[in-house]
Amino acid sequence: MMPIKKNMNKIYFQGKSYQCRENETILQVFMRHGITVPFSCGNGICHVCLQRCENGLIPPKSQKGLRETLKEKDYFLICKCMPENDMEISLPRDTDLFNRAVVYKKELLAPDVCRLLLEPATQLYYHPGQFINIRNQQGEMRSYSLSSVPREDYFLEIHVKRVSNGVMSNWIFDELSENDELEFQGAVGSNYYVPGEQHQPLLLIGTGTGLSPLLGIVRDALSSGHTGPIHLYHGSRYPHGLYLQPILKQLSEQHDNFHPVSCVSGQAVPGSYRVGRANDIALADHTDLKGWRVYLCGHPKMVEDMQQATQAAGANPQEIHADPFWDWASVNDASQNDTDADTAERIRCAELRNYPDPDLELWKGLDEGRLLSKVLIDFYDHVYDDPLLSPFFEGATKQRLIEKQYNFMCQVLTGEDVYFGERPRSAHHWMVISDELLDHREALMESSLRRFGVPEYLVRRFRAIEEIYRKDIVKDKPWKKIVFGKELPVEGFDEMTMDDATLCDSCQQEILVGERVQYHVRLGKVYCKECRQDSTD
Repeated sequence: MMPIKKNMNKIYFQGKSYQCRENETILQVFMRHGITVPFSCGNGICHVCLQRCENGLIPPKSQKGLRETLKEKDYFLICKCMPENDMEISLPRDTDLFNRAVVYKKELLAPDVCRLLLEPATQLYYHPGQFINIRNQQGEMRSYSLSSVPREDYFLEIHVKRVSNGVMSNWIFDELSENDELEFQGAVGSNYYVPGEQHQPLLLIGTGTGLSPLLGIVRDALSSGHTGPIHLYHGSRYPHGLYLQPILKQLSEQHDNFHPVSCVSGQAVPGSYRVGRANDIALADHTDLKGWRVYLCGHPKMVEDMQQATQAAGANPQEIHADPFWDWASVNDASQNDTDADTAERIRCAELRNYPDPDLELWKGLDEGRLLSKVLIDFYDHVYDDPLLSPFFEGATKQRLIEKQYNFMCQVLTGEDVYFGERPRSAHHWMVISDELLDHREALMESSLRRFGVPEYLVRRFRAIEEIYRKDIVKDKPWKKIVFGKELPVEGFDEMTMDDATLCDSCQQEILVGERVQYHVRLGKVYCKECRQDSTD
């Protein structure tokens, strides 16, 4: 056997030192020694394995993609760090990753919409229209767009829509009080006003609480001296959903170039409102959008459709801005999607059951499974080549994944009991996946569906069904796996006696039958006794 090559570098962590091997990352060092630290993708994407360097030089590669404030505090990713010297490292400080804020004011803007004014503990640099991620005491996080303008407003302002069975929105409505503290990350997002083209016409279209970021963008543009026309279309099915009407009227009276339009798509529409959907009315009023800048917020289907429609009307794709996350308050509002109300109803009902109602029309559109097989083969070919997604499937057999996904979708679409695998929450319990990363995955799926000629309305139906499981997949830290009602550990190591011979996942030396080994409970990787001996107290 070839001897194991060690380099001269040591890692000092929590009172012990660990010898590094050649071309070994710190995460691999910890895995080999049974040290439990958080990690997920193992390839520098999710940032879960973030640690802090107390002494030593940090390889630049291990800080790639981190924000500058974290780099300045010597944070780095252990999954990308092959030490070039001795390093002393420590766990991240919670105060470095999350900001704190006090709820200064909480008030209702509509029966199901409340406004929070937040006073951050430290000054926050942001653009109106960006979003922050709020975390409650149970660790749940949701994204909310900022309506405030930093040069005019002292407090951060967000608007929250109450969602039936919504963990975060109901916590905010029912439990969060003025003077309470909360934690948040951000601000992030590219949906904001950029000065420079003051005469450029702006078109803003939103539904529901999509008004929140759009109002911030409008106020930012006006205070920046924008002179081009600004047209804001805000839509709701019912008049009570059109909140902040006095503020919009006041801004239009103060600025001749600001033109707000309130739209109601339901029945009994008051005379002061336009009748119909905001997106339809906006496109009817502005048929040529060449040279315009467009902002879209609110119901996900509206945003998706309007990205295509405004581009078809002449808008430059680089000038079309939208939030990168889906608003579940909007997804659950079937009224905003009258033509696909059955799909919206399917989404709502699915949250109360194991599977949504069967969709035999979609199954038929996928040639009763034959086209679905081709789509999944194409999709996973692209996933395995994708630098963002492929790390999550290291060591997984592609054909097995295709078969499991086919059976799962077959049961979802037909109602037949053909899938016997884990539910999405358990199957993805260890994967730390952001909304943006899941959106990226969904874009690959849409492309595969379109490559095989699936009609656009069925692509949307397929996407809506997958969207049901977003809440079971997106998270900022691993969940415990539950089997038969029993919680299993997410991370950590255990020991077992080998019934069959195998190879050590670190040194590749043979492990004999009867030998005692240590293994990682999530990954199943095993480590021989020799690989755990080069540590000192």
